[in-house]
Amino acid sequence: MSRPGELAAARPRLAVAAAPSPAAFAQWLAELAFGGAGWPELLAAVAERTGAACRLVAETGELLAASDGRGGPRRDAVPDDVRRALAAGRAGGAGSPAAVPVPVRCADGWTGRAVAVGAGPRRLGALLLAEPVSAGQLALAVAATTALLIEAVRHESPPPAVRDAATVLRVLRDGLGESPASTVGGAGPVRAGEAALLRAGEAELLRAAAAHGWRLDQPHAVAGMAYTGEQPRRWASALSWLDRPMLAEGRRAWTLLHGDVEREVTRLRVRLDQIVGAGQVRVVAGALVTGPARTAASFRDADRLLRLLLRAPDERPELPFGQAGLAQVLLAVPDERLRWFVHRHLGPIAHRDDLLRTLDCWLATGGSRQAVSERLHLHRNSVGYRVGLIKRLLGVDPLDPQTVAVLRTALAARELLAASEAG
Repeated sequence: MSRPGELAAARPRLAVAAAPSPAAFAQWLAELAFGGAGWPELLAAVAERTGAACRLVAETGELLAASDGRGGPRRDAVPDDVRRALAAGRAGGAGSPAAVPVPVRCADGWTGRAVAVGAGPRRLGALLLAEPVSAGQLALAVAATTALLIEAVRHESPPPAVRDAATVLRVLRDGLGESPASTVGGAGPVRAGEAALLRAGEAELLRAAAAHGWRLDQPHAVAGMAYTGEQPRRWASALSWLDRPMLAEGRRAWTLLHGDVEREVTRLRVRLDQIVGAGQVRVVAGALVTGPARTAASFRDADRLLRLLLRAPDERPELPFGQAGLAQVLLAVPDERLRWFVHRHLGPIAHRDDLLRTLDCWLATGGSRQAVSERLHLHRNSVGYRVGLIKRLLGVDPLDPQTVAVLRTALAARELLAASEAG
């Protein structure tokens, strides 16, 4: 843990006005935390911004850090005061101050107003801001809780339940009765815990999954998440914040979803975006399945949809199975049959990316030369030349209703194959 001022030279500048918004302050503090700042430095920054001394205490009242850098049991908070303040804060929502001011006393006579520091099942304690406290100061204190939690996560080891959840997901991905080596994404050798679950069979797997809130006997889908940014440390911290167990593998992660899958996909993406920055996360979901024997199929769907999404980073940030269009059908078709179909209908132009892009835009715009010209930044005459060449090479009219359906399917199949082969 860093000492106050230890990282001063590396501290990012708060590029806002003298009175930053709570959101801007939260982002700035998060940058400090991800850069290695400890609780003392973070609290010093809060004190500087709010003009009030502050302390961070555990739920038990133990002093974790103070803005002046001093510690010791003589500065611990009264446990009953902390419990009352946290209970009032939770009643108002996570990361909220109490609806009615709840003062917290410390052993040295110091008194502060409490803001609960926690997210989902993770509870650190309370941030105390020296009384008297204005609404503006309190809003900045609430904004500081995210950075304080980031520092807390850094010092934690994954709880056994999280490790066990990863084992359950690996086994589900391998599939009951399948060889553990045949995993999505080419995962490594089977681990001892996975082998034990595989040997135990479906009943034990159902029980193991239920311990993490997953009802495999009910409809569920595999969700896949990918990070496209350049700060893997931030990504790892973001995953630890999600209120669900998962399997993390570098820049990708997997979990199970129940209920309204499309809404849950959006919820995951929004939550991750808030931590790592907008536009750096892609989230997909495989098909809804029931029973542990079918989960591997949902895993395969999610894996291929995630690869598909990553090939077109500017298209959309999420792709649940229910919105996958032609891919919903094509995912169930063997690759060998897809390759035959693509060769049969796109063979003469299969290696001409320029013609394939033109054909895709031509079909998407209903044959509008102007629209294709704008999308591909081509002259209208160049569009006409390419479309004419496509007609001659394929021997079909790209706007014939029956031909349109075949060509759209062939293009979608080609993209799915390319995504799968990209690894």
